[in-house]
Amino acid sequence: MIERRGFGTTIEPPSPQISSRLSMDDIPWNKLHLLAAICTLGGTTLDGYILGLSGAAISGAKKEMAFGALSAGLIGASALIGIFIGGLLFGQAADRWGRRPVFQWNLVAFVILSVAQLFTVGVWDLVACRIALGLAIGVEYAVGAALLSEFVPTRFRGALLATLQAIWIAGFVVANIVGYLMPSGDWRVLLATSAIPAVFVAILRYWLPESPRWLASRGRVAEAEKILAERFPAGTTLPEGLDVDTSRAKFSELFQKDTWRSAAYAGIFWGAQVGPLFAIFTFVTPTLDAIGLPGGTARDYGLNFLQLAGALVFIWIVAKWGRRPVVIYTFGIMLVALLLLGVIPNSSTGAGLLLTVVFGIYLAVAAGSANLEFVYPSEMFPTRLRSTGVGFAAAMSRLAAAVAVYLLPLALDRFGGSTAILMTAIFPLIGLVASIAWARETKDSRLV
Repeated sequence: MIERRGFGTTIEPPSPQISSRLSMDDIPWNKLHLLAAICTLGGTTLDGYILGLSGAAISGAKKEMAFGALSAGLIGASALIGIFIGGLLFGQAADRWGRRPVFQWNLVAFVILSVAQLFTVGVWDLVACRIALGLAIGVEYAVGAALLSEFVPTRFRGALLATLQAIWIAGFVVANIVGYLMPSGDWRVLLATSAIPAVFVAILRYWLPESPRWLASRGRVAEAEKILAERFPAGTTLPEGLDVDTSRAKFSELFQKDTWRSAAYAGIFWGAQVGPLFAIFTFVTPTLDAIGLPGGTARDYGLNFLQLAGALVFIWIVAKWGRRPVVIYTFGIMLVALLLLGVIPNSSTGAGLLLTVVFGIYLAVAAGSANLEFVYPSEMFPTRLRSTGVGFAAAMSRLAAAVAVYLLPLALDRFGGSTAILMTAIFPLIGLVASIAWARETKDSRLV
């Protein structure tokens, strides 16, 4: 409609698209959000797949190389050691030089390192390859969730980030299925299969732009607004209240007065969640056999799918309940479950069924509560320190997981299944105490 005034002058009213300007935190879902989600979900699936291959590959490599529990623990923990280093290094790199370059090039590393595993001949070169892969996975933990949280609108953030854990478990489950179907002598080929999805995700990431929120936080507002104009709906604006600082993000800033508690708690809760779970599933058959859980292939894969079901249910729970209540109650349930698994005598009547029920509860809750790992840390830190903070938390979590993975086979050999499981209960106990003291609610909070 054209409005006419005065001496034939024509004035067009403001365009509805321009007059209804919305922050990128409030706009409707669009194709760019979908691309960012697929790029992040794809990398996270790949992470779960790579780590899920460890159990089957270790079994095959052990038959060929005839190594003992010490070497098995080292190979199982090697990727986790790499994630520890990668989270520390590349999280800070993404805060200094941008999300996109770090996020894009690590998929190229995935492809190269996956193929390199075809040429391993001994324990130490296999460990070196797995550590290098862990460095690349560390990028996914440090940058993936942080980048996705900066792209998507606030109302979608919690549920979408919680989905990352479910898709990680899906990758883990697929890896277990592939490992079961592939002959144990082909363990090198098994490890190298991760190159196939890595190529696909790397191509998609080429089309993903830099995070406008990160650019604006670095004072590069013109570049951020150019991306908004080219890739977002007309009228999209930068969020208000961004913490703008053009100085380089420093790792030491995590431990200043305003941020040290968030950094410490993010690492503690994440490590306390993943430590027992990684250890048990890296050595799932000997662990469950040792505590007297009824065995067989049906058990192993039934537990994998129970883990996936727990993660799917908790997508809704995390989005609905918030962060603090979920993290406290789930640590309490996991603590009780692990204690029961350690004290129930496996020789008693009906012990098999009771152990199965208790372990099923532990597994579903542990997998579901882990949804917070991709949600909570990204909401704890300002934009200029987000990847550094998330990377630090991921590094601490993988350090805890590496310790648990390394020690569990030794504890099984020396003390037996019941005592080994009781020792893993230390993790949720620490997590529960830290959560009661330090967990804060970040549901529906605006990223700064």
